Amino acid sequence: MATCRKCGAENEEGLTRCRACNAILPVKIGSKSQVRYERVRRKAELVGIKCPSCGALNPYTQFRCQKCGASLSKKQEKSGLPKAWLATGLAVAVVVVVIAFIMRGG
Repeated sequence: MATCRKCGAENEEGLTRCRACNAILPVKIGSKSQVRYERVRRKAELVGIKCPSCGALNPYTQFRCQKCGASLSKKQEKSGLPKAWLATGLAVAVVVVVIAFIMRGG
């Protein structure tokens, strides 16, 4: 059994990550999970997050870069149309309604 250093949960032998908190588990020398642990440890995207501003590697539990303070969260892409197009569409709809009201004789 491997004990998680972060949350203290007991995990079965052979796991590389804690089932409770997903932290990387310590590996005993000569254990069967050592090879898998080395594979996980070498993959930066599994161990940490690369800062988009300075390129520093940060723990995956951080929200801001420890080196430059930039946000590590992925930027959300803007969905839908820009505000200018929405305003234009609304203006056209208002004009159409006004013209329809005038032509009806109102």
